[in-house]
Amino acid sequence: MNNANFFKQFHNLIDEVREVKNLQSKTLQILERQKNSTTNSFTSEEEYISVKETCLILKCSEVSLWKLRRDNKIPYSRLNRTIRFKKSDVYNYLNQIK
Repeated sequence: MNNANFFKQFHNLIDEVREVKNLQSKTLQILERQKNSTTNSFTSEEEYISVKETCLILKCSEVSLWKLRRDNKIPYSRLNRTIRFKKSDVYNYLNQIK
């Protein structure tokens, strides 16, 4: 391998490393924003309850609750892969359907 070819490949490698660092930085910024948004949504004094607890209150199945969520009839929040409901929203919905 001659010197010119070596330096050309070396500079290409440096460019690729810079690109990876840029992508890493952007990814970290996105993750930080997501972390802040999920943290902020669950820091209020409001009580959040699970799907099973919500089903008990509404006296419905998880499938029925899923349909309510799908049809935007009951608000919910997502923390990672976990679905949570504000207890007050559940009771408000319950009062609306009566």
